[in-house]
Amino acid sequence: RKTEGEVGALLRIFSWEEVPSRGRVLDLCCGIGRHSLLLAERDYQVVGVDLSPVLIGRARELARSRGLEDKAEFIEGDMREIGEVLNDYAGSFNAIINMNTSFGYYGEQEDEEVLRELSELSAPEGVFVIDLGNRDGIIRHFLSRDVQETAEGMIKVTTRTLNLEHSRIENIYEYYEKTGETLRRSAGVKIDHRLYALHELIELVEKQGWKYTRSFGGFGLEPCTIDSNRIILVAKKATQR
Repeated sequence: RKTEGEVGALLRIFSWEEVPSRGRVLDLCCGIGRHSLLLAERDYQVVGVDLSPVLIGRARELARSRGLEDKAEFIEGDMREIGEVLNDYAGSFNAIINMNTSFGYYGEQEDEEVLRELSELSAPEGVFVIDLGNRDGIIRHFLSRDVQETAEGMIKVTTRTLNLEHSRIENIYEYYEKTGETLRRSAGVKIDHRLYALHELIELVEKQGWKYTRSFGGFGLEPCTIDSNRIILVAKKATQR
């Protein structure tokens, strides 16, 4: 249901930005293809790219099970080499999406290079939609630690640290199995990434061949404010002068 709402918002954005029906869409960092497959069911030609062979394998399985192999192609590849990975698709994507804060995990130079290569993959008037955590909202409502129960019944403990000098956030995720009143730690992972404020993200995309058009603070497509947890930024490929 969450994914359906997100794809519904994407379809509204595509309509506003005049993405052609049955156009070609790149889902960068597609994971298991949650968004890709729903877009393919709506007759878009989707190419999903992800670094993980496990996730790409699962995305292909799901495409086969839904009879979408002719509309959804999944390719293993590193976003930092996206131009080379999708060399045969240069200038062909009517829309490019990057969802669920899948950006900013390397350096700012790498971020700029990815955006430049995506611009080269875009068709004329192509649309770019990126969904990230909002630096301003995260800082304003910073939560250093929280505990959640996952759908699988695991206990997930998240610890966060902010580095304001470099605008990066470190997240430590620890997972515990629950047996009665006892918790047993089963896994842990540490991830850090660059946080962007809206004005920084606009400047970043416009330096790399895109023209900012609009932004939102969530998939309800409400305005992005200092209290918004997310930024959904929309841009179009800049016309050549």
